[in-house]
Amino acid sequence: MPHTPGRREPRRDNAAPVSLDAVELVRHAYDAFEADGIEGIIPLLDAQVEWRNPPDSPIAGVFHGHDGVREWRTLTYEVFDELHFSPEEVVEAPDARVLAISSARLRGRGSDVLLEFPFAHVVQVCNGTIVAVEMYSQVADARAAVGVSSSC
Repeated sequence: MPHTPGRREPRRDNAAPVSLDAVELVRHAYDAFEADGIEGIIPLLDAQVEWRNPPDSPIAGVFHGHDGVREWRTLTYEVFDELHFSPEEVVEAPDARVLAISSARLRGRGSDVLLEFPFAHVVQVCNGTIVAVEMYSQVADARAAVGVSSSC
């Protein structure tokens, strides 16, 4: 079921098993976000996580810690009624970060138009916890940032 703000109380069982590797952890985070939004992934994030939105986003900037991620969520849902990410490719990059290419679907606040476009996240995992998330509106920029060429 897609995540829509205010849909329901989040489940409390989203903590990832300790044995998850970085790629599996990122896949789990996508599932948790789709099920329960930001509160679904908070247990997977380091308390001091760095959450970096793309500079061309209406909510550009860097957010720190769980409170910063929650602030990002609040600002995001002032602009968008719906936000979904469907991962299409999740791979470990040569620098040990995880590159996740997804299809982003969003609907602007008060709009009937659903937009869909490619989007990327570069995720750093340390000791089984997500410590940094950097978002890219241009997939090629994310690939270049981590040294991964196109799968085509």
